[in-house]
Amino acid sequence: MRRLTILVLALAAIYSAYWFMGARTVEGAATARIEQMRLDGWTLAYDSLDTQGYPSRFDTTARALNVQTPTGDFGLKAAFVQALSLSYKPNEVILVLPDEQDVTIAGVPLTVKSDGLRASAAVGLNTDLDLIRFTAEVGQMSLDGSGGTVFSLSNALLALRPAADDTLSYDLFADVDDLALPINLRKILDPAGNFPPILSQFTVDANATMDRKLDRHILDELKRPQVDAFKLNGMTVAWGPLSLRGTGDVTIDRVGIPSGMITLEAQNWREMLQMAVNAGVVDSGVSRTLETMGSLLAGGSTSLSLPVTFQNGMMLIGPVPAGPAPRFR
Repeated sequence: MRRLTILVLALAAIYSAYWFMGARTVEGAATARIEQMRLDGWTLAYDSLDTQGYPSRFDTTARALNVQTPTGDFGLKAAFVQALSLSYKPNEVILVLPDEQDVTIAGVPLTVKSDGLRASAAVGLNTDLDLIRFTAEVGQMSLDGSGGTVFSLSNALLALRPAADDTLSYDLFADVDDLALPINLRKILDPAGNFPPILSQFTVDANATMDRKLDRHILDELKRPQVDAFKLNGMTVAWGPLSLRGTGDVTIDRVGIPSGMITLEAQNWREMLQMAVNAGVVDSGVSRTLETMGSLLAGGSTSLSLPVTFQNGMMLIGPVPAGPAPRFR
């Protein structure tokens, strides 16, 4: 019995030493990363940084966190940010944010209000911390500005993981319920107010091939990954009587010009064409030609399947040039 007691106490002492060393390692890694970001020009301040959770967890909390990119275009102010992990799986982390935080997006100050905003990530046990998987989910969420609510949603899920067959290829899935578009965008797309303020469905299933791995260098300006190719396995957008589905493949060159084709299946396509003109995606000068072509292809139906092709820096809808292709870099 005495030997057993001594053994238990010895194991407890060894584990306690492991936990405290692990806690110091976690804090040290976080502090080192923060210092490197500061050297890279980031503004990053906090009131305190500590790790708790003995004996089974490493729960690291930064309080009164203030982060801004070197350009000041993007930033975050939060009462706290927590990174939670099991002590025997320190490479699998749950990120917890408060229900309200201030953000800056493209230089515009906004407030995020959410119900249960959570994210989780698993990374490789190597110096680069290669991404194994990332998931973010939230219940009710709104983004509010000085003029009121910019957009809101009722539920959202975002998932990202490396594809099984390629270390530089990543599977992406996003599902958003009851997405309310920004009012200014709705006024552009639907100036007459004929459609409801909420998209009833927004789902994307895609794959992106990057020019480098997604790892701890993702925030480094000189090592930030860029998309080289994009495969749309499926997309569904539903807005009132409008429904849009899409599939296709696009490659992107070094200056961000896309090449490839996306096939779109549209319900009530005439209204969508007008929205594309309103948004400046399609030149108004070719909209009549596109409508005539669509009428021929649809045979009088409100449903239409049409390829959108990107080539030589231009975008074609069917065989008709529709303006310059969007730039992705």
